[in-house]
Amino acid sequence: MSSVSGRRRIGVAILMVGATAVLCGPALAQVTDINSVVIQNRRFNDYPNSTLVTVNTYPTVVSFTEGPFGAGGFANQHLARFSTNGTTARSFLNSEAFDISFNVNLAVLSAGPRKEAGFRMDTFIAGESFFFVTSDGEVAAFGGPFPFFSFGASAYTPGTTANLRMIYQPGANATLEYLYNGLSSGPLDFGNLEEGIINGSDMATYVQNQPNDNNTADFSNVAFTNYSVAVPVPEPMSIIGIAAGIGLLLRRRRKPAGG
Repeated sequence: MSSVSGRRRIGVAILMVGATAVLCGPALAQVTDINSVVIQNRRFNDYPNSTLVTVNTYPTVVSFTEGPFGAGGFANQHLARFSTNGTTARSFLNSEAFDISFNVNLAVLSAGPRKEAGFRMDTFIAGESFFFVTSDGEVAAFGGPFPFFSFGASAYTPGTTANLRMIYQPGANATLEYLYNGLSSGPLDFGNLEEGIINGSDMATYVQNQPNDNNTADFSNVAFTNYSVAVPVPEPMSIIGIAAGIGLLLRRRRKPAGG
């Protein structure tokens, strides 16, 4: 076999190995089939006589405008579950890497009692998980298998638009990274037995409103905009490993005969 032909074959093999390592890891299970959300109004319905208007033009805008609330108890909660068909919620698997983000604007009349908006994952074994902004300014993630992280008790100003983003990297050492307006928690390890997202979980954007019963004009206006769903790029160390392997193959091929 000529040296030119050998180099060509090695080059093709390297490209195939590199492409497999880069593409097939996180892409084995694709979340990019998400194309819609399924609205569930009044999952909590402690204020059954509230005025509620919902708009769904995913991925551009999903909004929940509520108020006045009338008489009631604890809170109302409304969901927009990610879906692949517009009628049923999509189930997430432990092996599915994802990079999901959106903008959120939570406008209220009364900051207290607290109102919330953001990510919600329902893990049927471990309960609910959240990454949210609140009307009293907190930005935090916790619950279920989600690693706890706080961006601060007064990081968010109601009525402003913020960007929330989560990046999940599955594997033996699965990590979840939270980003708030570009600020990162860094990749955080899961502490659960499943090492990551629990199979069969569903994810949504959600609103939870606790109205001020002493202010009959209280309202909550939440708009989720510019949804983005993608598969994250490989971890930097994976790319470094591929590059190192390519370099080793090339050095071996170029070694003189008898050397």
